[in-house]
Amino acid sequence: MTDFYSAPRRRFPAPSLRVAASAGIDDAAATVILAYRSDSSTALLEQAIAGARRENAAVRAVHFESDTTTAPSTGALSQTKELADRLAEADLEFEIQRADSDVASQIIDLAETWQAKLIVMPSKRRSPVVKLLLGSSTQRVILEAECPVLIVK
Repeated sequence: MTDFYSAPRRRFPAPSLRVAASAGIDDAAATVILAYRSDSSTALLEQAIAGARRENAAVRAVHFESDTTTAPSTGALSQTKELADRLAEADLEFEIQRADSDVASQIIDLAETWQAKLIVMPSKRRSPVVKLLLGSSTQRVILEAECPVLIVK
């Protein structure tokens, strides 16, 4: 009889979160992380571009619909393309990732992996009760990130 509990299981690779990238992103010496929500202001992207230029860095963006994502985002393809176009027009190396199930962890992990110089995030006004019940990705990133975090309205 087959022992199902100790038999090796096939492992499948996790799907890539990368949805767009410039040709030279893997050679970038420095990184600025951009948390880009679909309803973000233009000031958010402008600050990320300014930060990347100041640090002579590439931009690694996480594109998400809200900071309480419960499943990977597969929508907003046109917004991702628009973001990629804006970063390319700014003449920056970039990578755009779709949001994973835990946006805050994804942003923190990217910042640690690439030793980010800066994280640029949008702010979202919430009541204290909603923050208590749902938590706040922004608050978690501010508390756990090892690099400066810029919050933009």
